[in-house]
Parts: sequence; structure tokens; C-alpha cells
Amino acid sequence: MVVAATAGLAGGAGGGIVTQTSSDAGAFVGGLLAASAATGLVYTAAKETRYALRTDGFRVTRTDLGNATAVAAGAPFTYLLSVRAGVGPVVASALVGLCAYLLSETYGAPAYCGSFVGMATPAADADLGSVAAAGVAAGVVFVVAKRAFNGFGGKLGTTAFVGCLSVAAVGGLAPGAGSVPAPTVAARLVVAAALAAVVTFLLSVRLGHGPVVASAVVGLVAGLLCPPLFAAGDAVAAVVFCASFAGMATPERIPGPGPMLLAGGTAGVVFVGAAPYFVGFGGKLGTIAFAACLVTTGGLSLGRLLAPAGIDAVTG
Repeated sequence: MVVAATAGLAGGAGGGIVTQTSSDAGAFVGGLLAASAATGLVYTAAKETRYALRTDGFRVTRTDLGNATAVAAGAPFTYLLSVRAGVGPVVASALVGLCAYLLSETYGAPAYCGSFVGMATPAADADLGSVAAAGVAAGVVFVVAKRAFNGFGGKLGTTAFVGCLSVAAVGGLAPGAGSVPAPTVAARLVVAAALAAVVTFLLSVRLGHGPVVASAVVGLVAGLLCPPLFAAGDAVAAVVFCASFAGMATPERIPGPGPMLLAGGTAGVVFVGAAPYFVGFGGKLGTIAFAACLVTTGGLSLGRLLAPAGIDAVTG
């Protein structure tokens, strides 16, 4: 998703009239930022994968079967609300996640995961059958990945995205077309994402409502209020919901509002750049948030590793 976002941003920037010098400078800065983001992402992914592979005693429990069922059930139910009832993907997913958690805290998170699958739209040729199949696939992935990348915002959405990709691989889904927003709109989307991530984090951690409720409430408010209030209201609601997934991260992963502001802003940038890609796929927003959290966590970890060396070089 980071690669797609970089390509989208490069293509969007190339659409304007710029001098060769400014174009080269922009390309250099963009490449440097992309390389830094990729370094942080790869570092964190490698670290977490190594931990997951060292974890012993993996087995499927009755709770796992319940979780998989909740994921599979959440997908078609959300699709019906979103497309057939016409409430839209953001409101439908937020409603399903919030109601599922209030009914059962145990299965609230997996049902929320399934709701991200159900955010798939007819723009990706999604129908009830393909969404149901993607929900089953995501349920399997949810169980298989239960010990990997815990505490990272966007993991549930990434699980949903993998489910949708699985169905797309056999022709059940096909991405629609999109474009990078205009620079003014893009800047507003990044700001909205940064703020939404922090608000979700505060609701989840500081006020103790937990990640599912915090994200669902932020998404529900955005989905209901943003479309009638803003010219690009649907995009604002989507980016706010996307950033709320980053805000679901635990303090062990993103240690405070400051780093979360960075994670949310990163999610906003990736959201803008990835706009032309995987249009209509469920789980795309969560995958963007997941990538943003990996980049932010990796950058913080690398910063801590490099800081002592930098201090020694100055003082020694």
C-alpha cells in the first residue's frame, strides 16, 4: 500500500506545471521520505514476523472458531447495510462494529474485522456472494494471524483486505478506478487524519473506552456529519475512519498522542497517494492505517537505536 501511495503521489505531482529543478527537488525529497518510510516498515515487519515464527504451541480453539464465524458474519451484514440499505460503507461498518461490541465484547473485534470486508462496494464488482466468500477467507486469516502484529492499529482491516484479495485472485472482485485528490483537498485530508487518530487514541486509552468503541464512534460521527458538511465529505469521512484504525493502536506500539499524530498524518498521506488503487476493496482503509503504524513504530524504534550513537559522536 505504501508503494501504491508513492506511485499515486508521484503521478499526482507530475500532473502540474513545474520547472525541471523543482520537479527534481520534489522527486528527491519524495524518494527520501519514501525510503525512510520503507525502512521503518520493513524493520518493524521483520521484527514482528520473527517473533511470530518463534511462538510455539499454536492451535485452533473454540474461541478461534467463534472469532472466525464472527468475521464471516460481519461481512455480508455490513454489505447489506451499506449497499442494499444505502447507509454507505463508513456508517455501516461503524454501526456493525459498535453494536457487535455492545452485544459481545468477546466477539466485537472479529465482527468489526468482518465489517471491513463488507465495506467492499459495487465499484469493485462486489456482490453479496463475493463479500460472503471474502468474509470466510478473512475469518481464516484472523485465526492464523492471531499472534502476529497484535496492538498495531489497522491489523483488523489488513486481515479484511487479505480476504478480499483472496476472492479477487479467483475473479470475484476487481478494483475500480480513482484519482489523487487536488492538493488543497489532499492537505485537508491529511490534517483530518492526524486529528482523527489522536481523538481515537484518547477515547480508547485515556478515557478507557477501548479501541473498537473508540474507532466505531469516530467513524460513525464522521460518516453521518462529514458528507453534508463538506464539499469532499465522503472523502473526509473515509480518511477519518481510516485514521481511527491507526488510533486503535496500543500505547506499547504508539506511545502517546504525539507519535499518534504522526501515525495519523502518515495514514492521511498514504490515503491520498493510494486513492487510485484498490478502489472499492474492503479493508483498504485498515491496510493504510496498518502501514502507517508500522512506519511510525519502525521510525521510533530506529530513532532509539541511533540516538545513543549520535550522542556518543557529539560528546565523545
